[in-house]
Amino acid sequence: MPGPFVKENKKMLAKTALLKTNEGMLWEVKIARETSDYFICKGDWPRFVVHHMLELGDMLIFYLVDKSTFHVVPYSKKPCTNIRHLEDLSSSEEEEKNTEFGTSRGCKKVKTEPKALSDTNFSKELHQSRIDRMSKAIKEIAFKKQQIQKPFEKGDEVEVASQEDGLIGSYYTATIISPIGSYLYRVKYKTLFSDDESVPLEDVVTASKVRPVPPDQRKILSENNFRLYDVVDVFANDGWWFGFINGIVGEELYVYFPTTADNIAYPPDVLRLHQEWSNGKWIFPPEQGIFN
Repeated sequence: MPGPFVKENKKMLAKTALLKTNEGMLWEVKIARETSDYFICKGDWPRFVVHHMLELGDMLIFYLVDKSTFHVVPYSKKPCTNIRHLEDLSSSEEEEKNTEFGTSRGCKKVKTEPKALSDTNFSKELHQSRIDRMSKAIKEIAFKKQQIQKPFEKGDEVEVASQEDGLIGSYYTATIISPIGSYLYRVKYKTLFSDDESVPLEDVVTASKVRPVPPDQRKILSENNFRLYDVVDVFANDGWWFGFINGIVGEELYVYFPTTADNIAYPPDVLRLHQEWSNGKWIFPPEQGIFN
């Protein structure tokens, strides 16, 4: 990627990027820097090249459509790799801009309709109705601020909720460096790093974005399998992302993220049941009556 482009869109780019094609597939890749040049490489990039049968001399057009998300149009001499004509993409450019894709979240990148309904007695209409209700409830939770009931001290382990566009509904583990007055904290993240990845990222955040780390769930999850419509967090792209299971195919759990409209398959070991910090204790969302 040209240096001027990266500099101009610095706030829209992360070290991990999502490539979206008209096939409905999502590919997670890494953006690496060598001297003054930037390259898309590693991650799913080799599989992207193989899948589209790209060869030396082929041209790809990248449209930055959202935070660290590119719509990619491969062009080559092979007709099967021309996913979308430039005229078609240009005519729907405004539609793409109005769509939220969010930040990429690892694992198998197949954006698809909900699956595995054959194992239930729910009709498609009832399934969609439940998805709509759950999506609305999750958005309300994701956009609200944390209850400020617990003052944190230096050294406390916490999770910080993001309220940035494309990141709403994600939580990042951090350590309290120091309180700043009554409503601010300086924190050091555990999974987010500086641009050169040399030191953990530090930030000043409002108390309404900070909550304790949820209790360990390994015992709960060892005794119970995930079920359709479970409200979960997925650990990917350096944080925990809030969504719900809307399909199960074999060992893969399809998680829908209402704040970004992504539907992605994951293995069970990167999921946890979502909990909310309310009135000084952890509760599971169904106890609030919003998903029943």
